[in-house]
Amino acid sequence: MSLHQHRADATAARTRPRLLPLAFTATALYEFRMAMRGKMLWLSVLPLLAVALLIMITSPRTANLDDTMAKLATWAVLANMITTVGTGVSLADRFVRIRGLGLTELLLSTPASVSWRMVGTLFGALTAALAPVAALFLVLGVVTAVTDGAPASPLWAVLALLAIVVPGALVLATFAATLALFLPLPLARVIAVLGWFWTTVFSTNLVPLPTPTGTLLSPLGDYAGAGWLHADVLWAGRGSPGVLSPDPSATTALWSVLALLAVSCVLFLIARSTTAVRR
Repeated sequence: MSLHQHRADATAARTRPRLLPLAFTATALYEFRMAMRGKMLWLSVLPLLAVALLIMITSPRTANLDDTMAKLATWAVLANMITTVGTGVSLADRFVRIRGLGLTELLLSTPASVSWRMVGTLFGALTAALAPVAALFLVLGVVTAVTDGAPASPLWAVLALLAIVVPGALVLATFAATLALFLPLPLARVIAVLGWFWTTVFSTNLVPLPTPTGTLLSPLGDYAGAGWLHADVLWAGRGSPGVLSPDPSATTALWSVLALLAVSCVLFLIARSTTAVRR
């Protein structure tokens, strides 16, 4: 190959359009590695995951379910309720960590997009936090495929994880990370935990206060589990006001997931607004 052709190929490689910006992919890989090495992630997620597994196995709510898809989805709702709170605790420092290291001005001086770096930070860290949960559900999918004679169980396990756990974890991680930009980190973590249980467990039937629990805005994943995967309903459709608590169905499941994604986007925009504007 001639030198001229080599230079032409190198130039073409640099100018070739990327599926995702380099700032996103590089940051996501870096944050994934850093999160996997951090003690806070394992101390926050693994103990809760063990508790969730124990409850999932012994829960009478799933013991009488003959539908393997419904069983996996119900397990996903239970795992989301218990384990995801550890995700919020472990990832609350994602946005504020760079500021604490004194690297904000340095990063702002680079040509890479601040927005894509922040998205990559959240995506990489959240992927690391959900890796143990994903591994557990893949194992559960294989086990139930053998014990229940359901070859599609691994696929249902993946769908349950994506539809139920991921949206809720995204909302909580974004909320906790954004909150830490305005409050001391320990306080942000405490509020994130309280906020999680307020939106997933504390129904108006239990506390005399308005709460998103049982509505389309709850990150519990109840609507997605019941509407798409026939999970046993916990709170979906039992919240207040009634207009935000329709009966679970495939359509209301979609509304719920879209609402959670919209909330995550709003929270991210609030976090992004705390940094200097850069295209």
